[in-house]
Parts: sequence; structure tokens; C-alpha cells
Amino acid sequence: MAHVDTSIETARHAVATDDVFAEGGEFEQAAAAIATRRESENSQRVMWRTHHHHDQYDRCVVLLGRHVCRRCLTLYPTSIAVAILSLAGVVLWPAQYDLWLIWGLCIPGSIEFGLEQIGVVRYSARRQVWVTLLVALALGKGFAYELESRWSWEFWGPVLVFSTAWFAAAVAGHRRSFDTEI
Repeated sequence: MAHVDTSIETARHAVATDDVFAEGGEFEQAAAAIATRRESENSQRVMWRTHHHHDQYDRCVVLLGRHVCRRCLTLYPTSIAVAILSLAGVVLWPAQYDLWLIWGLCIPGSIEFGLEQIGVVRYSARRQVWVTLLVALALGKGFAYELESRWSWEFWGPVLVFSTAWFAAAVAGHRRSFDTEI
């Protein structure tokens, strides 16, 4: 192991000659590397609250000092409320339109997500919330069917079809962003 001279004279010389603290110097590079590593570690620690990394925190809201995904915060509470209301007998729309609306209300959110992932449209929080509310209505109504009757096509059909499309769009978007970084 190499000996590191930590004497006061060596430190004074480094400060006086600006060797260590010069812009782009060893100290600045080491400090930047540490900051980047800490930011990455912190980002990984908070992933359970939001699946977005720090560079996508614009897609989050801050609740009690913690980042929470805006889409998830809109989707899950709304869909659970719709499912509970549906099971309680509240009529959101005539039952003969259930299948059409469950599938149809997922389309705007799927298009928005896909286009944003592949870079055709820029992220918009307002647009994301509106289309997510439509998906939440469909998901909640479909989930009510699933709770009434296991393996319901009203729930699993859209989940399988649209989640496959969302996954494909996310992979395409990730590959696109990876290609532009290189």
C-alpha cells in the first residue's frame, strides 16, 4: 500500500499552489464522483416510493418530502375508488357499455404513454393526469368485475393487451434514449 503524506506542510503546499483545489483538479473530480455516487445510491433507495430515477422527478409529486409517481398516484386510488363504488352498486354508465368503455378508455392513455416513451410528444403532467383518469375508470370497473368473478375477461383482457403495449413502448423508449446517449 502506498504511503500518503498527510502532513500539514504538504497540505499547505497543495493549497498554496492550488494543485489540489484547481478547477478540474483531483479534489473537484473526486467530489463530483462522490456526489454522483451518493445521488445514484439515494435514487436507488427511494425507488420503492417511485419507480422514477432522479432525472425523471418531473413525473412525480412530492408528498411529505418524498417523490411519488404522478401516474400511480392518479391511477391506483381512483381505480380502487371506482371498483368500490361499482361493487356498492353505483352506476357509472349503463352496463351494456361496460366492455366498450373498459377497452376504449384505455386507448388515450396508451397512446399518450407510447408516444411519450418513443419521443414523439414531450412529457406533460396535465395530459398525463387526464388520460390516467380515463384509464383509472376503466381499470376500476374491470377490477370490480374481477372481484365479482375470478379471471374476468373485462379485467384481464385489457390488462394483458395494454400492459404488453406499454411494456413494448417503454423498451423502445429506453433503447431510443440509450442510443442517443452513445
